[in-house]
Amino acid sequence: MTYDVIIVGGGPAGLSAAIYTARARLKTLIIEKAGCGGQMAVTDMLENYPGFNGGINGFELATKLESQVRDFGAEIVYDEVESISDTGELKTVITPNTTYKSKTVIIAAGAKVKEMNIEGEARFIGKGISFCAVCDAPFYRDKTVAVVGGGDSAVQEAIHLAKFGKNVIIIHRRNELRAAKILQ
Repeated sequence: MTYDVIIVGGGPAGLSAAIYTARARLKTLIIEKAGCGGQMAVTDMLENYPGFNGGINGFELATKLESQVRDFGAEIVYDEVESISDTGELKTVITPNTTYKSKTVIIAAGAKVKEMNIEGEARFIGKGISFCAVCDAPFYRDKTVAVVGGGDSAVQEAIHLAKFGKNVIIIHRRNELRAAKILQ
C-alpha cells in the first residue's frame, strides 16, 4: 500500500506530525511498536503540557491525541519497523508483517529509558520513579530524592533536582563519577 507520509513512532512527536499531515489531506500512516503515547502514556500527571491547567494524566492525553489523529483520517498500525530504504521516488518501510511505500518517511521513534530491572520498579514508574527531572522535579519539592547513575545525564538531572528537593542523593556503583569534571 502506498502513502503520502509514513510516520515511524506514535509518541507525542509522531502523533503531532500526523495531525498536521492528515489535516493537510495527505494519506498518513503511523507505525507504532507498542501503543500510542510513548513515555507520556505511562506518566501519571503532566503539568507542563499547554492547555491543561492542573495537569492531565499521560494516558488520557495520549488517548486524546490518538483520537484526534484518527478523526483527521490517519491510519495507525501496531508493528515494528525492521528497515527503511530509499528506492527513488518512494521509500520502502518493511515490518515483519507488511511492506509499505511512501513519498515521505518521518522518523519520530522517541527514546527508551534505561530501567534498572529491579523488583517493584515497573509498579512505581510514574508514581515515584521518574526518568526526567526537568519534567517531574516539581513533584519532589522539599523531598529527599535519589538519582541512579554517575554519568553526565545523571549528574545533570541531580543538579536540576537540587533546585526542588530537600536532599539529592546520587547512587553510583563506582568509586567515582564518570560525569565531566565541570558537572561534578
